[in-house]
Amino acid sequence: MADDAPATPWKADVAAARRGDPSAFESLVRSVQRPVYGLALRLLANEAEASEIAQEAFLRAYQNLHKYDDSRPFDLWVMAITRNLCLDLLRRRSKVKTEELESMKEVLPSGEASLEDGAIARQERQSLEAALATLSADDREVLALYYVQKRTTKEIAQILGCAPGTIMARLFRAREKLRKQMSTEEPT
Repeated sequence: MADDAPATPWKADVAAARRGDPSAFESLVRSVQRPVYGLALRLLANEAEASEIAQEAFLRAYQNLHKYDDSRPFDLWVMAITRNLCLDLLRRRSKVKTEELESMKEVLPSGEASLEDGAIARQERQSLEAALATLSADDREVLALYYVQKRTTKEIAQILGCAPGTIMARLFRAREKLRKQMSTEEPT
């Protein structure tokens, strides 16, 4: 019974959207828009592609609303659609290097209080992003879902279609890879 509780907030909107109520589907989109975009952005590391994938995920959700299983949380269903679209794009994406764009980050204005604090935070962020970039898409995905999206291992397992124990193992391995990568980047 406890598993049905997370799905409850969406049931009324899903039922209304299935009957053709556009405001009900709009409500569904608003409820999961940020996590969907966040997952796409984390996996693709490109704002334009993440935005397009998020839109495509909602379009597919709308087109396949009749296939949605009410016993599953709506957000996890849309997240799984988003994940699959991202993985498809990653498979198709050409291996274009974006190193030239890294230097542009420094010219963009920031709202940081002091230059020193900003430089330190920027260096830490760059180190983390650089270490994350060395990980596989699978490792980035599980870390993003757990730490950025704050999903439980059970929810991640539902999104990825595997057992929670598998997610725990993948999280452990991804954290270890990230830790090793971060320790090799530290100046000695």
